[in-house]
Amino acid sequence: MDVVDALMKNSALTDDQYLELLRTNDPTLRSKLFAAAQEAITYLFHRKVYLQGVLDFTNHCPRNCFYCDLRAENSDLKRFRLNWEQIRGACREAFKLGIRTFVLQSGEDQYYTDMIMGNLLSTLKQEFPECAVELALGERTKGSYNRMFKSGADRYLLRFETADPLHFSRLHPPSFALSTKIDCLNDLKTIGYELDTGFIVGAPYEMPEYLARDLTLLQELSPDCISLAPFLPREGTTFRHQMPCNLETFLRLIAILRVMFPKANIVASPLLDKVHVQGQVMAVLSGANVLRVTMTVPPMPGEPRRTYAQRSLLRKLQSLYSSLQSHEYEMVVDRGDSLTRKKNVLA
Repeated sequence: MDVVDALMKNSALTDDQYLELLRTNDPTLRSKLFAAAQEAITYLFHRKVYLQGVLDFTNHCPRNCFYCDLRAENSDLKRFRLNWEQIRGACREAFKLGIRTFVLQSGEDQYYTDMIMGNLLSTLKQEFPECAVELALGERTKGSYNRMFKSGADRYLLRFETADPLHFSRLHPPSFALSTKIDCLNDLKTIGYELDTGFIVGAPYEMPEYLARDLTLLQELSPDCISLAPFLPREGTTFRHQMPCNLETFLRLIAILRVMFPKANIVASPLLDKVHVQGQVMAVLSGANVLRVTMTVPPMPGEPRRTYAQRSLLRKLQSLYSSLQSHEYEMVVDRGDSLTRKKNVLA
């Protein structure tokens, strides 16, 4: 029994076995891994891919994570906050294009209090009852998470970024701790959110051993959705001159995760297209079943029309649809709830 057979049988490996899969130059073993991932997505998802829209509704953040361009010390970044009408308008435009999951993403902006978020969520759910709303607001208290869940939030995205405490300390200021992330993730699971988590791939100081630990931590967390983030160097950050994520490593991780978590949703990050022009499609072919695209904000009354962004999104969707169709995948209009939450799904 080789390491791929062991993964298919046990849905988990030792750290040394994960390292073997990540490091191997054996084309037969690599092909077997990706074939196993394709078999899983074909069997359980019937080669259907769900589409989700991501809206960055504020880029204010009090934190200073070394890799993030939203960091408070980035004085060159033009800051913004979207109002309710802009957020609703973006969701309306996305809905017209067949998007049934809205991912509302931000820095850890304290302007958006629980009351503001609660009113926003309840109103969105009234207007779009057939849609799922996922939040990505960072670390909050259990009480805050609970209030937003009761207001209508269905899912929550919070990456732990790296499972190695030393590596975590090299990506964040001293006041931040990996244990806080883990506590938040456990709170989200306890409350009842569909849990969406993952780690950064290709971050500075990364070692293959750290990736093996990331996979082990995911096994412990047993998430409903997995969102890996490819590292990209960004202006205004400590790591702006570093090399970007290695695409092959990213795709191998997607394939490993699909075999580990056959029922989970796995996201093909829109940032992958900055690594390779067909990055998102390649992630789907490696085992991802969720595509995320950036939602556009329609102009407010009195503002000039911004047709470029809307046309760009439409062209992006058309390109993805065509590429997936050529590989016999189907992009469907569906909120795409995780199969981990559904009963009577074949394992």
